[in-house]
Amino acid sequence: MRSQVWPHALSIAAGITLIVTLIPVDAKIAGAIEPVVIETITFDPESSAEPSPSDLVLPYFSPNERIATKFTEPESVAPDTASILEVTPSPVPACKCNHQCNCLHLRRADSAMRSSYRCLFFENDFRYLNDPCYQGALYPGDCLKGLSEQRVNLGGEARIRFQHESNIAGSGLTGNSDDYWLTRVRLFADYQINDWFRLYGEYLHGGTTTEILPAVAGNPSIDRIQNSFLDTQLTETLSLRIGRQEQCYGSQRLVSPLDWVNDRRTFDGLKFIYRGQRWKTEAFFLHPVGNRHAGQSSDQADQRVDFYGIYSTHRPTEKLKIDTYYLGLNNRREQYDYQTIGTRLRGESEAGKLFAFEGAYQFGSNSPGYGNHDAGFITAGMGHRLRNLNPHKQGNSRLWLWYDWASGGNEVPAARGDGGFDALFPQSHWYLGFMDLFGRRNINDVSLQFTTPVLGPKTELTLWYHYFFLDQKTTPYNANMTAFNPNNAASNRELGQELDVLINFALNPRNEILLGYSIFQSGKYYKLTPGVPSDANGQFLYLQYQTRF
Repeated sequence: MRSQVWPHALSIAAGITLIVTLIPVDAKIAGAIEPVVIETITFDPESSAEPSPSDLVLPYFSPNERIATKFTEPESVAPDTASILEVTPSPVPACKCNHQCNCLHLRRADSAMRSSYRCLFFENDFRYLNDPCYQGALYPGDCLKGLSEQRVNLGGEARIRFQHESNIAGSGLTGNSDDYWLTRVRLFADYQINDWFRLYGEYLHGGTTTEILPAVAGNPSIDRIQNSFLDTQLTETLSLRIGRQEQCYGSQRLVSPLDWVNDRRTFDGLKFIYRGQRWKTEAFFLHPVGNRHAGQSSDQADQRVDFYGIYSTHRPTEKLKIDTYYLGLNNRREQYDYQTIGTRLRGESEAGKLFAFEGAYQFGSNSPGYGNHDAGFITAGMGHRLRNLNPHKQGNSRLWLWYDWASGGNEVPAARGDGGFDALFPQSHWYLGFMDLFGRRNINDVSLQFTTPVLGPKTELTLWYHYFFLDQKTTPYNANMTAFNPNNAASNRELGQELDVLINFALNPRNEILLGYSIFQSGKYYKLTPGVPSDANGQFLYLQYQTRF
């Protein structure tokens, strides 16, 4: 019976996609859905965001209501010249240009509002509120920005999510099911003392209710100081940050705050930040905060784990971005020491061809008994913008073909300190399926991803199909880098297939609803390998509301 479910699910998904994307939409209806103007941020996984390395701004694919597109100002712009800008009409009812604000300035100010919230809240930018050319709406919380002579910003975020997990409750394909609610609140205060010193603090509260099983790692009930640091401007281009601070780099495949869970990651330590004209470099030495598996307090830094490195981002052109990095992880508790050297690039041609690549080599020493460390990972993607697919938008439907590989060790029993690639502190809820069954270790994933606006710019649909199989015939690793079935070698490398369906409704640039459904069809690994808890198919359904203020 299970073998018949998967073809029906694919047929239904394909039918829904054809209906919502190919039926002509009347121009008057499309125009009535409050079109938007957007600037530097588009949230496909390889989007170009703000000029910092933290370029994944939102935790999900985001509707055009929440994203932005880079404006290129020509050498001279006539006050009413809109034809040179390939952008969607502004939400401003009419472009009333005057000597102070031409149409380009109005659109830029509105776009700055949409991109004001970043991956890390201490990188938020609310200067649009002081822009005389901003004529858009004011949202709850805007009155708390620019206090005390523009030196203090207050704000935060609140969200609530319901999750239904069938056969996947816990870590991996466990055969357990559960239903529960997750809530999270973040509050921040940013104080620019003067031109040389800045204080930032952020509080995090997370709660979980009605669950049957114990809360999994990452979704506990928690109260803690999430960020608390002092920034010191040493020179015009060099600054120093000391204290508790979240980290978010590049695609977040290796370093991420992991926004999906209640318990966002954070670190204690210091960081030097150098900003050039088209590049930025950060060097840091940190300790991760909270290690529940090792019995550490959730509000204390783990002094037995050192995380250090250098991350540099260069943008030679507007359509090409290159990252290079060196990352070190020394875990004295589990006695392994890994060094990772990698690079990442992605870009887009004038014709809308998309490309992305990231790869890293990892070396060092494993835990005792596992020998020397020699591992790596590669991600490669090719895509295309389907510019004429939606009558009401241009260039916002994307089709991607991805391949992900991360090496595994051949040791049994398996553990995080063995010879497989270690993904460090990754964004585990994203690239390898939304069900979080697998981490970036001992894995191959061939996937096809389609993202498109549906019915209007406020709603985005994502369909993502994955085919997973092992690199070595040992065991898959869960999203938290723990071995799923550590004591038994795999009888077959085929893990299975996953289909993710995600719909994101942007009520406005500060409020959104997320609806997702995922189904996993187990492969021969689960059916043939001893010690596997279950070979049943898994399902994941969730509904989330989020607001920022």
